[in-house]
Parts: sequence; structure tokens; C-alpha cells
Amino acid sequence: MTIPPDRAGALRSMGHRPRRLPTALPRPGALAAFVLLLAAPVAGPLQRSVGRAEDLPPPPTAAPATGATSATVTATFKGTETCVRCHRSEQGEWTGPATTLHWREDAHSRAHLALTPTNERTAAIERVLGIEARRTRACVACHSHSSAEPAVTEETPLLHAGISCETCHGASSAYLEPHAAKEWRFLPTEKKSSFGMHDLRSPSVKAANCAACHVGDIGSGRLVTHAMYAAGHPPLRPFEVESFSAALGPHWRRIEAKPEQVRAEAAAAGYRTEAAGPIDRSLIEGLGVLRQSVRLAADLAAVAEGETPQVSWPELSLHDCRACHHALILPSERQALGYRRHVPGRPTLPRWPLGLAGAALRSTPDQPAVDDLLTPLLAEFDAVPFGSPRRVVVAAKGPLAGIDAAIATLTPGRAPGDEAGDRAAIEALASAGAAADDIDAARVVAAALLPALATSPTWGADERRDACDRIAAILGLDPAGMSPGSHRPAPTATPDIRAVRAAFILPAPTAAR
Repeated sequence: MTIPPDRAGALRSMGHRPRRLPTALPRPGALAAFVLLLAAPVAGPLQRSVGRAEDLPPPPTAAPATGATSATVTATFKGTETCVRCHRSEQGEWTGPATTLHWREDAHSRAHLALTPTNERTAAIERVLGIEARRTRACVACHSHSSAEPAVTEETPLLHAGISCETCHGASSAYLEPHAAKEWRFLPTEKKSSFGMHDLRSPSVKAANCAACHVGDIGSGRLVTHAMYAAGHPPLRPFEVESFSAALGPHWRRIEAKPEQVRAEAAAAGYRTEAAGPIDRSLIEGLGVLRQSVRLAADLAAVAEGETPQVSWPELSLHDCRACHHALILPSERQALGYRRHVPGRPTLPRWPLGLAGAALRSTPDQPAVDDLLTPLLAEFDAVPFGSPRRVVVAAKGPLAGIDAAIATLTPGRAPGDEAGDRAAIEALASAGAAADDIDAARVVAAALLPALATSPTWGADERRDACDRIAAILGLDPAGMSPGSHRPAPTATPDIRAVRAAFILPAPTAAR
């Protein structure tokens, strides 16, 4: 399968060479399924013999667990019903009330329904792309289980569980029995991870877990391509991890909400359920989402530049949609706002993660501004339209290392009650909103800012309420963050970006007057 001739000619004129998809891809590499869909023209059929769910690769392996008899522990899925046996009716002092009841109300539990033949939108996409969604790994990977995880077929209960317990918490075969014991509670995080359980109390791990689907992840075959969008797949909405988690309905309890005896046991064991406080979690997760965006570009470029290229370059879904999809009018707001140092007309990375990540960097000592951090990579997209894959791979290394360093600095978290630190974080978020040149970036920043500002003692009650109401109203948000239930901003006309910036300007703190 090759790039269509008309597109290939355009790419050659921009310094790109067309890339041919091999006639036989190796099985069962984690990338094999999604690259077929990635390389397919919008109206062309896929090679279903490689894209079927039953061709999913064997299960991954976890790090050695204590007492393991072999060098590795094979992580396999036991299925949601195995989890439900205990969690359906639990009322224990540690876990709290019926977590599975909360999960059943979560949209993730119904994600697999998008793959059914009766779904009209899916049927239309299938006709255009020539696929069966429930048998295509690129679809199953996000709507049920990753193609890098144990086999999921159309007939298995795993497919029909949607994004289930083990999708987020990790395949449970190694930790299922030990995690039922009371002693499991206070095991070090590293020990639990060695059994294959994901440390979702780590903001960076949680962000990577969510962003694998909501941004994209090459290793697990999760990527919504431009061909999918053109065929009718809805766009992936910008998201802020903490507010989305809250809107979905938490099925867990933080340590401070547990009975006194449990809190005492946790303190005696030196156990802390959260790696950071609420504001720091949002900032770390914002960096994690940006990291996933950069990593996605680097990994896809590496595939395109491989000895046996499996994908055509560029993949337009990597870039800021508004770089192409914008009103062609003069005078233009885009021209008035500038292009963040970029060459006009050269698509760059999505801009919506930059606001929250920029606030995180601003609130972290000795960290560069987000534009400075990303300069080596963004310069490649300016030098050649869509960038040269080989140079993108190299240029991404510095930004990724810088993001990791900032996450490491923030991850220990500040001590509870650090009013000065909370104030600095709130002011960094407000500054990011006041400098936003993208409505989606402003919404993500607001989702992190509003809950923190609403409870901050640094400003008076009336000032806090007025500021939160002002920001929420202009961006179409609930004053507490993203709209509960819908997990997305309320529908509004696109606001003027200058008015949005003005809404983020906070009054001086009460103590400073």
C-alpha cells in the first residue's frame, strides 16, 4: 500500500519521499495493527488478516514478584467478573462502598458499544475504511483492551467489558490473590508494581494511563488517525485528568476519608495514598499529557524512519487541527495573536496541552518556559512542513528529558497546608490562562484552576466566587471545573480569546493589600 500519487507528489515537493507499506508485516508486533489503519487512504480497505482482534499478540510480562519461581511473571487478564466477585458488594473500612456500581455508571464501561454493528456512526466509518471495528485492533485497543495486551476476541467477555478494571489497574493474574490480603495495603508501591498493578496514585502514571487513549500511544497500538477522523470518528477532546476523574465519579476513597483506625495504621506504616496534593496532581498530570503528545510524535517518526517503514509520513492527526481547519478571513485573530514563534502555515503539535504544562513549569524552580523547552522539536516542524522523521526523533529527546526532570521535581508533592505554595501554583495557572492563545488550552487550565481557587484562603470569599464564575461563564464550564456528567465543556459559542485572557486576571491577594 502506498501513498496516493497526488499526495506523494505534494510530499516530494516538500522534501518528503513516499513510503511503502510492506506486503507482509511481522506478527504479532504491537504496532502491526494500527499501522495498517494509519497507512490506509480514507477510502481504501484494510488488510483484515492482520487487523483482526484474534491476532492480538501474547500477553506482556511484569517485573519479577517476590516469591516468583521464574524470572518473570506472566500477566494475564482474569476478567471483570473476577473483580466483581469481591468489589460488587464490598463495604470494608478500606475500600469503601461498591466500587463496581460506580464503574457501571462510568462511560468507560460502555466504550465497547461503539464497536457494535448497530452503532450508526461506527457502521459509516466501517464502510469508508473497509473494516469491522470489533475485529480491528486499532479500534479494540482504545474501546476495550490494548492490542499489546492478552488476546481479546469478539466472543470473549473481555471485549464486552469496555474499559474495565484491568485496563486501568493492570492484568490481575499475579496480584489478584495477594491484593485481597490486608497486608497488601501497606506494601511499597514498587512491590505492588512488580505484581503488575499500575500505580494510579502516581499522577505521572495516571496521566500516561489516560493519555494512552486520549492522546495516543504507539506501543499499545492506540492512535486515532487522520483517516479515522475523515471517515467520521469524533475528535479526541482536550482533557484535564483530575477534573475528568472527578466528573466520572470516583470509585475510591482517599486516605483522609477512611476511618480513623485505618488512617492510624497507614501513618504507622509510613503509607501515603497520594503522591501529591490536588494542585500538584493537576500540574504533574498536565506535564504527563504533554509528554505523551511529544512521545507520540517521536515514536511515530521512529516507525516511519525505520529500516522497513510501516507508515507514511506525515500523519496529520499528530498536529494542531486548527493549523489547517480555521477561518480564512482578514483581519484574522490568528495573525493578531501571533504564532508562538512558529512559521505561519507550518502545522505544529497540538496547542491545548501547553497551557497547563506551562503553568507546571512556571511553578517549578529552575525550569524553562514551555516554549523554550519544546524549541528543539518545534523548530523541526518549522524547518520542513510536518518535520523530517529522522530529525524529529532526535529533537524530541531534549524536551522529553526536560519534562521528566520537571515531573521528578514536582512528584514528591508539597506538605499539606502549604498556603504559599498553593498560592504560587494558583498564580501560575492564572498567568497561563491570561496568556492563552488557544481556547482549548484555556479550558484545560481553567479545569485545574477553578477547584483550587474556590477553596484558597489567599483571596476573600467574594473575590474567589466572582473570579470562578467569570472564568467558568466565558469558557462554558461548571464553576468547579469541567461539566459534571458530560465530561466536556458546556456548548457555547467560541469566546473571544482576549476576553478569555482578561477573565483569568486575578485581584491581588487579600494579604498583599
